[in-house]
Amino acid sequence: MRGRTLLTAATATLLLAACGGRPASQDEIAAQMNAAREPAEVQSGDLRLQASIAPTSSLNDAIAARYGVQRNARTVLLLVGARRVDGNVEASLPATLQVGVRDLRGVRRPVGMREVRSDGFIDYVGEVRVAPPDTLTFDILADAGEAGAARLEFTREVFRP
Repeated sequence: MRGRTLLTAATATLLLAACGGRPASQDEIAAQMNAAREPAEVQSGDLRLQASIAPTSSLNDAIAARYGVQRNARTVLLLVGARRVDGNVEASLPATLQVGVRDLRGVRRPVGMREVRSDGFIDYVGEVRVAPPDTLTFDILADAGEAGAARLEFTREVFRP
């Protein structure tokens, strides 16, 4: 009986830590932030759709200004790019996006996106309010005209800074 109680307590502790406990160290925080920034991508024909998120509080002044965002501990930046791929050559494409996000509670809401042109690339940015820790699932539908359409769904963990 005592062994079962200890196992239950240990399991509960691990589950609570996984569902929102603070990271144990600065290295763990850095690893979690890097994992959240890993781009998700899908390719449909010649169209490659890529997306990533970053806490706006971690953006430097130049990047925040480029994308027109205010840094905030409760906001993540969603960055989406549509590219035509021909071998090793990629070219930015204008696209029409429909984007939604769902949190861990299942609450779904649309994400307003805006086009940003910089250094010959077209990207789309949106801001998502979040109460870390949380798990966000993004659903992106992109129509790039003659280049085609693609749907990308991905999930990222968002932790307290």
